[in-house]
Amino acid sequence: METSNLSHLEGLTDVGLRDRVDMRPTLLRVLTDLYVQKLTHTADEERHYTELALRLLESVDTKTRAAVAARLARHLSPPARVIERLAADLPEVAAALRAERPAQALSVAESAPSLTATGEAFDLEAERGTAPAGIDAGVAGELNELFFAADASERRLILRNLDIVASVPAGRSGVARDPTIGRRLEAAALARKREDFVRELARSLHLSREQAQRIAGDELGEPIVVAAKALGIPRDLLHRILLFVNTAVGHSVERVHALAELYDEMSPQAALDLVTVWQALNGGKAERAAAHQPLLADNEQSAQSASGAQRSPVSSPRVARREAS
Repeated sequence: METSNLSHLEGLTDVGLRDRVDMRPTLLRVLTDLYVQKLTHTADEERHYTELALRLLESVDTKTRAAVAARLARHLSPPARVIERLAADLPEVAAALRAERPAQALSVAESAPSLTATGEAFDLEAERGTAPAGIDAGVAGELNELFFAADASERRLILRNLDIVASVPAGRSGVARDPTIGRRLEAAALARKREDFVRELARSLHLSREQAQRIAGDELGEPIVVAAKALGIPRDLLHRILLFVNTAVGHSVERVHALAELYDEMSPQAALDLVTVWQALNGGKAERAAAHQPLLADNEQSAQSASGAQRSPVSSPRVARREAS
């Protein structure tokens, strides 16, 4: 999915009441929280976030608009058109800008065109300090719950816009392209060994076991597609995994085809961005713990294979599964 495709935001105004819950305020607030955690954005990222925010601001409540104004007012280089829109909003929304920028907020509307043209930014580096090390655990948890609560069309919207607000540098997620992981996951799925599947998923993506279980057990299937894209699993393997890993997904041929289409249209970066959100849950503790275990296990296995040493009963099940795959 190219960045230019992110301009197709018509569906955002249709993300409305489902089960009497309006998803739009939460979507705007969480995506804004992710946007401000990056100190700088490219021109395309700012333009597409601006389109996203302006579209959603027209359909959310005053409290949400004020919260967005407060968050953007603290950013190093807030999108000028969005700030201009908020500054002209109701007094309580404009007040949120003044609370963070007493001097600057009043002149934002006048200076917005020049900011857009020249790329100038408010100098807040002294106030903000260095860039955050990663995605805040609270924001990650909120986006995670939003994603799993969303329906298929809403999940697509989140994935389409995630890489403009939370795009992580290459290598930050720590996910390595292991050419054998797809076969191992497929073998576990075909054998209906859910615990083996969850274990491999948690290890390969550096996630907690609980999060890996939630991904594997999701009844719509998008989380599995995200995991496969992030890991570089081929489409044909993903198709077989979807058929067997979860009966709620596998029993619907139409659903499996829809998920395969999502795999084709999703960018690897968007998938890695959502994986990074999953890793940030609980402050990233699960990521470090999960990343440590397979490293030792693989080293031990390599050492045993090289020396011809007899495998212990504890390691035999792990090795047997790898050989079978």
